[in-house]
Amino acid sequence: MTAERASFRQVVQRVLADSWPPLAEYASSGALPPSAERLRKVSHGLGWWDLEDEDDGFAFASIAIQELGGVLGPGELLAGLCVNPVLPADPGGVACSWGSDPRRDAPPKLADGRVSGEVSWCLAAADDVERVLVFAEDDGEPVAVLVRSHGEGARLEEMSGSDPTRRFWRLVMDDAPLDEILARGDQSTALRLAVERRISVGLALDSLGIAKSALALSVAYAKIREQFGAPIGSFQAVKHRCVDMFVLVESADVLVEAAVASGDTPSIAMAKAAGCDAAAEVTRLALQIHGGIGYTWEHPCHLLVRRAKLNQALGGSARSLRRAVAGGLLAALGTDIPARGERR
Repeated sequence: MTAERASFRQVVQRVLADSWPPLAEYASSGALPPSAERLRKVSHGLGWWDLEDEDDGFAFASIAIQELGGVLGPGELLAGLCVNPVLPADPGGVACSWGSDPRRDAPPKLADGRVSGEVSWCLAAADDVERVLVFAEDDGEPVAVLVRSHGEGARLEEMSGSDPTRRFWRLVMDDAPLDEILARGDQSTALRLAVERRISVGLALDSLGIAKSALALSVAYAKIREQFGAPIGSFQAVKHRCVDMFVLVESADVLVEAAVASGDTPSIAMAKAAGCDAAAEVTRLALQIHGGIGYTWEHPCHLLVRRAKLNQALGGSARSLRRAVAGGLLAALGTDIPARGERR
C-alpha cells in the first residue's frame, strides 16, 4: 500500500470515529441502523464520492468501503461509493438492485415512456432514494432508465431481513413514467455489467472489513478473558482458531486487492467468493471464541455474523462464482466444465 493510501485510510478511520458509533454502542443505541446523516454530510464534504475523478480513484474508494464494512457502516454510503460513479448521470440519490433472482424476477417492461415491473433489493435510505436505476426491456431491447421512486405509479416497499444494520427496499412500478434514459442496446448491457462488477467488489470489500473487525475483536477478547486462571488466548485451541481466522483474512485481502487493481471479471468473482466466505467463517469462529457473550444482543459479534451471511447471499453464491471462473479457465484450455456429478 502506498503512503498516500495509508494516509487516506487514517483519515477515513478518524472520520468514522468522529461521525459513526463504534460497534460496542450499536445495541445500546436502541435503534438499528443508526442515523447516517452526520457521516453522509462529512463524506460528501470531503469528496469521497468524487474520488473516481482522480487517477486510481477506486483504489482510494475501496479503502473507504472496507473501513465502512468494519464498523457496519450505512448502506447508502456503500451504494454511493460503489455504483454511482459508473452511472452516466448525476449520482445524487440514485439506487439500484443489489441482488435478484433472474429465474423469479422478470425484467421490467418499458412501453410508451412508462415502466412496469419490480426492482428488488434497493440498498439505500428511503428518504434519500430519489431515483432508481432500472434495467428494463423495450420491445426486447435492453434499456437502462431512471425512475422516480416516489413519483406517479411507483412506490418503495421495505423488505424484511435478518440483518438489522441494513435496510433494503423493493421498487414496484405500475406504468411509472421514466425520468431519464441512460443507455440502450449494447451500451445498456455494458452498463449493467459494470454495475454488477462494482456491486461484487463492494460486497467483497465490505466483507473483508467485517472479517478484520471480527478478528480484532476476537484477539482482544482472548487476551482479557480468563479461564482456569489464565487468558483463553494462551490455550492452544484458541490460538489455532485465531491463526485460522488470520489466514482467511490475509488470503481474502490479496484477492480483493487484485480485483480492485485489475477490475476484470474473474478477479472480481474470486474476490467476492473469497471475501464473503472469509467473513462468514471468521465471524463464526469469533462467536466460538467469545462464547455465550457473543450471542447476546449487547455484543456486536452477532451483527457481524448477520452482515456476513447477507453479503454471501447477495451478488451470487461463492459456489456459482467459482464455477464460472473454472468454466472460463477450462474454456481457455479448449474444454468444457464437467456437469455436476460427471467425472473425467
